[in-house]
Amino acid sequence: MELINRSAITILHKQPFIQWHNALCPDMPMQENMLGEAKTYLVKEDFEDAQKLIKKHYKQIFELELEGIWTDENDWPQNRNWKLFNQWFHYEISDFVIDLIDAPL
Repeated sequence: MELINRSAITILHKQPFIQWHNALCPDMPMQENMLGEAKTYLVKEDFEDAQKLIKKHYKQIFELELEGIWTDENDWPQNRNWKLFNQWFHYEISDFVIDLIDAPL
């Protein structure tokens, strides 16, 4: 077990994201809080303000989440701002990341 010198942002999808996904991929429907659907992004270990940290990275996270579902940007929401990010995603920031695997990363 080893402490990793990173913090983590974990993303869960809210209903508007799920509706967007299901409209594009009706053969593979997604539901809210599906096990295995959360994504975790590692970020700089030291931060003083969690709100500033998520605001710094939300645009990149938003685009990575969209691209993970659909690569045609023409079908992405055009106004991917902070307000829409909060409507589409739950997020949690962890300042303590531990690797439970006894093998190099």
